[in-house]
Amino acid sequence: MRVLGLLGLFGLAARAADSGHLPDALELLEEHPLIDGHVDLPFVVRSLGKSPLDTLRKYHDSMPGHIDLNRMLEGRLGGLFMVAWTPCPASHSGPPARYLFTGEGVRDTLEAIDIIKEIVANAPDHFVLCWSSDEVRQAKKEGRIATLIGVEGGHQLGNSLAVVRQYAALGVRYITLTHTCHNVFASSAGSGDAIAPVYPGDGLTPLGIALVEEMNRLGVVVDLSHTSPGTMRDALKVTRAPVMFSHSGARGVYDHPRNVPDDVLDLIGEGEGQVDGVVMAVFYPPFVDPGNATIHRVADHIEYIADKCGRRHVGIGSDFDGIDSAVEGLEDASKYPYLVAEMLRRGWSDSDVVGLLGDNILRILDGADRTAKEMATMPASAAVLESRVDLPCQWGGPGNAYLAKEVQEYLKGHRRDEL
Repeated sequence: MRVLGLLGLFGLAARAADSGHLPDALELLEEHPLIDGHVDLPFVVRSLGKSPLDTLRKYHDSMPGHIDLNRMLEGRLGGLFMVAWTPCPASHSGPPARYLFTGEGVRDTLEAIDIIKEIVANAPDHFVLCWSSDEVRQAKKEGRIATLIGVEGGHQLGNSLAVVRQYAALGVRYITLTHTCHNVFASSAGSGDAIAPVYPGDGLTPLGIALVEEMNRLGVVVDLSHTSPGTMRDALKVTRAPVMFSHSGARGVYDHPRNVPDDVLDLIGEGEGQVDGVVMAVFYPPFVDPGNATIHRVADHIEYIADKCGRRHVGIGSDFDGIDSAVEGLEDASKYPYLVAEMLRRGWSDSDVVGLLGDNILRILDGADRTAKEMATMPASAAVLESRVDLPCQWGGPGNAYLAKEVQEYLKGHRRDEL
């Protein structure tokens, strides 16, 4: 159990004197891990200086933005998905033929994963890198913050399933199929106004279907935040494993392209024709409700999702440090207990709140791991992007002189399009 001291506890309580449910919320948070599904702290680290690792050592436990170690401790955060994110490249603003060019996305993603691991390494008494639900629960018992890794966008995969396999080997537990741009795998919801479709059905491409299947095989959770409704529906048809929406609201509360429409929420659940999943409520005002961007409106999104899907299918995904502002009452990571108190005030049972805090997303991880075990005998996907011009490779030097003679003779007898 993490102990912050009486001063910290009384200070938090004093600032929420109008919330009679805060003591109960704090008690639940001491015993059960609150897991935030989407935190962009690595992005801030990259933004504060030329050497991200020097930045980490300089700021250590107190950093500009919405979240740092001090505020995680004050807010009783038990775990989080730190996100490796890079922006969509300029090439992805045009037609699909331009998506062949992915820039330095893979390099930058690897550097972001390195930052996440260094955050953990620099404060081992407070953080621990986790892969499984059992490890998350053990971290809570040890009083450490469980740290999991997500990758936010299919444009960061280098158009290659081989990259996905290597991310999985590094500990990535979810991949968001798109960010604010379309990519070779899937269609996006855009960044604000609805984005023009580029694929039939505005959903998954054939390679995107292969991506979902490979993520299932690897135990990497499919994250459908940022995706178009068509991509959401296609992925729910294809997936063998549970899914997540790491930081989204409900369109039924506020109609924004980034929020989840009702017909998709109807597909989330454990009944016939449904897929197990968790929709993790975001704290970003433009998605929550620009005219009523408050903690109470976030709670409205949570309740709406729960009414549509069931209380086992909702979680918390702040998007802290990936947004320029947060809602009133949830301005930074120190404020998580207030949301818990609000849900208790609305009549949620302790067991329902424990699910919202973290048990629901841990169930999704368990489901992904079970699916990976069931698919363990399947070979790695051989799918490649058919429009790639670098395959077969042409690295053999002048006249293919670097290749073995037998290979040279073989290539002379076959056209490139036959290989």
